[in-house]
Amino acid sequence: MGMMERMRTLSPWLIGTVIATFLILMVLGDVDLPQIFNFGGAVRPTTVVGVVEGEKILYKDFEERVRQTAEQQRKQMQQQGIEQEVDDNLIREQVWNQYVNEILMRKEAERAGVFVTPDEIADVLLLDPPDYLKKAFTDSAGVFHRDRYVQLITDPESYADILPDDPSIDKEEEVAKWKRNIIEIENSILLQRMQQKLQNLAGWSASAFSPTYLERRSIAENSYVAMDYVFLNAMNVTLPPNAVTDDEIRSYYEAHKQYYKTRPMRKIKYINFPIVPSSTDSARTRKLIEQISTDLAAQTDPVKRDSVFTHYFATVGGRTQTVSKPTDIDPAKQAFLLGLDVRGVAGPVTLNNKTYFFRLDHRGPSKDTTVRASHILIGFGTNKDSARAVAEQVLARVRGGEDFGKVAQEVSEDKGSASRGGDLDYFGRGRMVKPFEDAAFAASVGSIVGPVESQFGYHIIKVTDRKTESIEFSEIEIQYSVSPQTKKALLRQAYSVMQQLENGENIDSLGKRLGKQVIESVFFDNTQPFLGSMEVTQFAFAHKVGEVSRPFELRFYGYTVVQVSGVREKGIKPLEDVKDQIRDRLLSWKRVEKLKERAEQLARQLQQAGRLDAVKSIDSTLTVMSAARVTEQGQLPTGVDVALAVQAFKLPVGKISSAVRGESGYYIVLVRQRHEVDSAGRAAGIEAIARRKKQEAMQNAFFTWLNNRRQNADIEDNRAEIYSR
Repeated sequence: MGMMERMRTLSPWLIGTVIATFLILMVLGDVDLPQIFNFGGAVRPTTVVGVVEGEKILYKDFEERVRQTAEQQRKQMQQQGIEQEVDDNLIREQVWNQYVNEILMRKEAERAGVFVTPDEIADVLLLDPPDYLKKAFTDSAGVFHRDRYVQLITDPESYADILPDDPSIDKEEEVAKWKRNIIEIENSILLQRMQQKLQNLAGWSASAFSPTYLERRSIAENSYVAMDYVFLNAMNVTLPPNAVTDDEIRSYYEAHKQYYKTRPMRKIKYINFPIVPSSTDSARTRKLIEQISTDLAAQTDPVKRDSVFTHYFATVGGRTQTVSKPTDIDPAKQAFLLGLDVRGVAGPVTLNNKTYFFRLDHRGPSKDTTVRASHILIGFGTNKDSARAVAEQVLARVRGGEDFGKVAQEVSEDKGSASRGGDLDYFGRGRMVKPFEDAAFAASVGSIVGPVESQFGYHIIKVTDRKTESIEFSEIEIQYSVSPQTKKALLRQAYSVMQQLENGENIDSLGKRLGKQVIESVFFDNTQPFLGSMEVTQFAFAHKVGEVSRPFELRFYGYTVVQVSGVREKGIKPLEDVKDQIRDRLLSWKRVEKLKERAEQLARQLQQAGRLDAVKSIDSTLTVMSAARVTEQGQLPTGVDVALAVQAFKLPVGKISSAVRGESGYYIVLVRQRHEVDSAGRAAGIEAIARRKKQEAMQNAFFTWLNNRRQNADIEDNRAEIYSR
């Protein structure tokens, strides 16, 4: 308790958010349209983004978390080599859901008396830290430095001691960042523990089943019949177009309204302005490609061609890549690069709708050799001499022919690499501790060296590969892109449409006059990101029929102007929404009903014949089907039919039945065997079902509760208003 309180006093909360106001100079060709139409304007830090069960979410807190989440995602994408912009709209939706879930969980925990104590958080931090936290204190050999970790967690001020003495580093600010990180980690652990406790509570509550229910499920799942049957499929029945009348549909709807409940729904119409290159943009790009091609072709001297490439590499922009072997190069580019002399230039080359110019900068010995090695670590323990003796024994084993990977899995104290047979993958100089690095780089491929002493213990090292060649090349990539002028022109068109709709123009007439397609959506609920954007969904639910949005800039769609065209509030779906569904159901019933007379006649004929296979001589289109195990779930070779399964359990064994009506048609059945579970089987079944249902409840109950809690919570969402400014 004391340690956590100390951490809190040492860790000041992040205070405030800097609000920057940009003054935009507007000229005729570069008008800031949102500002003209008063959609701009600063949002105050204390603006309320939303209210969840009376708890406010402030803009400054919301945007700070959005910023942090976006930054984390960018780092992850960079590490994975993904060249893609972070979608701020998706990030905001993710953060919004986090806030809502966190607030609802906290409030439910308070009501249920569920608490997470500071000591619990301390135990997690000190005894079982999360993997992402351990990783920051684990060296390249896979060793977790617990002492250093505990020191920095319990005494954040000591973080300054491990920072280099560099005048450019503000140690006070770095310590403050580390303290804020501890607070964030503490809050994260608190929420995880709280969620786990609520999951357990919801799971235990939902996993209480009555003995009667369990017994009934045991009988249903373990009793079965084996039977043969003839099936008359209702889908083969043809009905006239007017077989189901509107009056019948209406009568059915009135009698079954309670089964057609709906959540709030919205429908929109929208016009898209795709952001694609204009003819002027395309001409400009073609001209650039032609200019580079012409300038390169004009030079026969390789040195001068190199200079031309260097000029455009600097002015147009390009990138340089280094790989360790030819197969590491994109296969589509290999043919053009590997045939070049060093400093040779190739292009234009068109690949995947992009145009490239290549230059081979270097091919030969690598400036930075990399080594791949595996190791077995023997820690010093309490006796360094004994540890060395063990290391010598291990060295003798692997040099004597034992599989290095298996020995590593058996004895290595570096559990991270041991699970991979000791493999550490490729590494360059400066990545490992000095004694380890020196030994690995001095050894030849395939050799085993050691014991090598480092501060972590004794290492037995096997060098498995070495990369000494490298290929370096530069490329200029040109693709047809949209100019800022084109985007502004498209945005002006979108705002013009918005203004005309606000002035009362009909969207369908306007779209026809402009030659733009007007699309109307189906009804959707407030959980669906329509057109891939929750902003569109939020707008639809925050506005009335006929109201018009500002132009949204949507990935894959461009600038989109939205008008709310339909509203469905919580309640019963209108008849027009379910009319086709009801018609299909009534048609299915009528098809089955039309089979009744034929099925009854066929049943009498088969009963007289005394065998089902007599059906072949009566109707060659029918055949006898067999089902070895039919439970009340109704799984048959011809499909699922629960209605038939229920009836089959009531039929006598060994006797051809009368016509039995099912959900999909009529059946004539011969039950060959009926298996009813005995008391021992029933008890075993009850125990198995109880375990299974309990496990299902533990897994699903919390998320079911959370989803229902969100649906019924008092939530005010102001994002559509704030982010449309």
